Amino acid sequence: MFCDQTSLYLKAGNGGGGSISLLRAKFLAKGGPDGGNGGRGGNVILKANCNLNSLIHLHTKKKFNAENGEGGQGRQLHGKGGEDITLEIPVGTIIRDSETQEVLYDFRVDKEEFIIAKGGRGGYGNEHFKSSIRQTPRFAELGEPGQEIFIDLELKLIADVGIIGLPSAGKSTLISQISAAKPKIAAYHFTTLIPNLGVVKLSNNRTFVACDIPGLIEGASEGKGLGDEFLRHISRSKICIHLVDISLEQPLNDYKIIRKELKNYSQELADKKEIIVFSKIDTLGGDDELLGFLQDEFEKELGIRPLGIASFAGSGLHELKEELWKIIEEIRVEERKIEEEKRKSDQIQLFQPHLDKVDPKFFIVTKEIQQGDQFGTPRREGFRITGQRFEQIVIQTDLQNREATMRIRDIIHKMGIQKKLLAEGAVNGTTLFVGTKHFDFEPLVLKK
Repeated sequence: MFCDQTSLYLKAGNGGGGSISLLRAKFLAKGGPDGGNGGRGGNVILKANCNLNSLIHLHTKKKFNAENGEGGQGRQLHGKGGEDITLEIPVGTIIRDSETQEVLYDFRVDKEEFIIAKGGRGGYGNEHFKSSIRQTPRFAELGEPGQEIFIDLELKLIADVGIIGLPSAGKSTLISQISAAKPKIAAYHFTTLIPNLGVVKLSNNRTFVACDIPGLIEGASEGKGLGDEFLRHISRSKICIHLVDISLEQPLNDYKIIRKELKNYSQELADKKEIIVFSKIDTLGGDDELLGFLQDEFEKELGIRPLGIASFAGSGLHELKEELWKIIEEIRVEERKIEEEKRKSDQIQLFQPHLDKVDPKFFIVTKEIQQGDQFGTPRREGFRITGQRFEQIVIQTDLQNREATMRIRDIIHKMGIQKKLLAEGAVNGTTLFVGTKHFDFEPLVLKK
């Protein structure tokens, strides 16, 4: 089966909690804290695979979870990190955030990898927090929750050549003759229901990929005959073969129908370079004069002289492949120049749904009011503190542990958050919101 669109829920593994442990051993009356750190949660990774041309293997299972990290233990034993989960997808897949529809990544290269959901950090054990003034800490960090995200996947098959035309124009026959593809071929419309890829070989080092697009009809750009579903696969092609069945009564009108649909779908598609090819010229019974007349008609109207082929007989196929290769080579050279310029100017930017390099001291304080509800949640008024590193610390803190909350109190002072809160009018007992948690503000009183 073929599938070019699906949606997934991805959940990275939670980090393991740190251990609260005090060493107890013979002859070591004051062994001190020895709680180990928790293990990192597993990441969810997407990886491009050029051997895949469908998303069907992901369509039947909608949820994927990476492994959680293990908790730390006494004697400074650290928890094992969770296993990453890697999901393979076809080259040409676009990843979007389901909620915002923002493009997160566009896979263009085989074996390309992207961490779509990052595993949570393991919590520090109490051994990490010992110091000269805190010799026996009785708290540890909780594991950080792994990232979770709903994503939409859209596959746009990447082929050098897209073969388009009305139903029964001979597209499947053509790709079966110039490549090893084995599409279904029959003498009725809409035989081809899914795009078919085939590798065309002219010689060992001269190859390109062609894609047989299912037949388009008038109104395809509006979804008729699933046309809008198929048109997206043409957008990644370098060039189009526009097949026109010469055995029909109005070949020029048939050509214009498809051109209209391409333009209605997108101007980019309408501007894509194309070669017009007359198919089934063997049905003319060797009437070269009629073929020449039709070619002249197209050239006069469009400024392009169509090539003629008879796929079953193999007539004109070599010339067509050579012409395609010539154009593809020119486009590839131009694309390499553009990519080289991008690398030199360092303009290639990769969107990450998570930021690894952030200023740990960055924070923002804003006033917030949370209304109560009918289920008994009280109305709360206070200040929200945002900042990736600070939020991470609070999320990994057990707010029921007094020693752990005293650490938060100390961090609020050292990061300058306390100064900002007092300037905004916060007092002892003011509610502070951080992520999904809330707690009371306890300003640190400094000795004069």
